[in-house]
This record gives sequence, structure tokens and C-alpha cells, in this order.
Amino acid sequence: MSRQNQIMKSSVNAALDRLSAMRPGDPLGSEAELAAALGVSRTTTRAVLAHLRDSGLIRWEGRTKRLLRLPTPADRFDQGEVRPGAERARQDFLEWILRTDLPPGSVLPEAALARDLGIGRPILTALLAEFEGTGLIAREDRSSLRFRGFTKEYASEMFVMREMIEREAMRILTATPDHPALPRIAEMELLHIAMLARSDAAADAFPALDAQFHRLICHASGNRFFEEFGQRISIIVHYHYQWNKRDEAARNRAALREHLAVIQAILRGDGPRARALFDDHLATARRTLMASVQWG
Repeated sequence: MSRQNQIMKSSVNAALDRLSAMRPGDPLGSEAELAAALGVSRTTTRAVLAHLRDSGLIRWEGRTKRLLRLPTPADRFDQGEVRPGAERARQDFLEWILRTDLPPGSVLPEAALARDLGIGRPILTALLAEFEGTGLIAREDRSSLRFRGFTKEYASEMFVMREMIEREAMRILTATPDHPALPRIAEMELLHIAMLARSDAAADAFPALDAQFHRLICHASGNRFFEEFGQRISIIVHYHYQWNKRDEAARNRAALREHLAVIQAILRGDGPRARALFDDHLATARRTLMASVQWG
């Protein structure tokens, strides 16, 4: 699949998220507005609109574009179709490294690992370098690594850092009048409302939205180190939703409601309330992670 086709399909899914928060008959806005909202070119935006029209989701006549019906899960492209090769390899590797039965201290031969996972050596080498920064693995020699493991101690230390950084980021966000992140926060509100409206609590889509929410908080701090940490933490934290499927829908809904309460307090300008709710959410996230992992 070409990169352009991946971008178009990914943009269709993003557009469906926006349409889910609308009502039939609502206008979609101009092509320029949609392109800006989706972060893609006008050419890609027109391809997305054509797909939505051909799928019976919208009416597109000249400059007029209106929603005909709400999207359904069948309208979405499968995640395997919208992720580029390197991203698919990252997810496959993440799932393996976090599900592995290898005990801490095990040596991972790079060539054998690439073969077993069906990942090219250059891509795997880049992934391994990325994971060295998380502390889960360490370089043993030029051709192998040592798996340190995801232990309770590691998770506890990780959450201490997460709470310190994200609480400070939230303080900065809520203490800054007319913060530039507010439009994106408002968009996140719509995405959360739309996901809560789905009967399955969007089990397939929630981890990504969870990661987006927390990374947005880190990004709003304006601190490059916070942003880097947010990227690393999302590698680990949102994958715990795959480890234990028990009560998954209930956990997703609880987290969505906690996110939404924080978001709405931010949009109301109630900083103290937003910070208190966010503290509660971080505590819930810690308990959920500890309960979701089958510790060895």
C-alpha cells in the first residue's frame, strides 16, 4: 500500500471520529476547514470527501457538504490498513515484548528476533534503540540485547515519574488563560463523547485515544522533555489494555468518563477542579495497570 493511500485511509478514520459527534443534516464546513482539522492537504481532503460521499455518509454538492447518517464501525478502515510498515512493526514488537514469557535477564539475539517477528533488521534495530530508552531492554553486545522485564517495581517507578510530570503539565495548562491547546482540548471532548456513545466502548480505539489525551497534556506544558516522556510512557501504558481482557469495557468507560470530566473542567476554566479530577484519574490509571498485568 502506498503511503498516500495510508494517509487517505487514516484521514477517513479521523473524519469519521468527527462525524460521530455530529447529527444528520449538520454541515461539514469548507474543504479548507476540514483540511486544517485533519492535518492533511486539500487533495487528500477531497479524496476523503469522495469516499464519504460514495459510502452514503454525506451529501456533497458544490460547496455544500452535509452529514446524511452517523458512521458505524463498518465504515472504518482496519488499523492494519492505515498504519505504515514501521508503525505496524512497532505495534507487533510492542505486543510481543510486553506479552513475552521470557524471564527478566533473558538474552535476545537480534537476528533471531527479527526472523521470529518477521521484521526487517533496520526497522528492528531502530525499535530496539527506542526501547533501550524505556529501560525495558539493554544492549548486551553488537548482536544481542538483554530483556530486563516489566516488573512491579518498574511499573511503580514509571508511575511516580508520570504523576510528577503530568501533574505539572496540567498545572501549566490550567494556569494559562487562553492556552493554545484549548481548541484541541475541545476537540478531544467531542471524541470522548462519541466514543462513550458506542455500545462496545470502542475497545479497539480507546488505547489510542487514551494515549492522545495524556500526550496532549504533556504537549501543553511546552516542555520538550515532558513531550518526550509522554511519547515513551504511551508506548507502555496503553498496551496494558491488551494484557487482561477481563472487565475491559467497564475499564474503558470509566477512564473515558474520567477524561471527559477533566476536559470539561478545563474548558469551563475551573483549574482547581480539573487538577483534582486529573489526580483522581492518575490514581485510577495506576490501580488499573497494577490489576491488569499478570505479574510473574
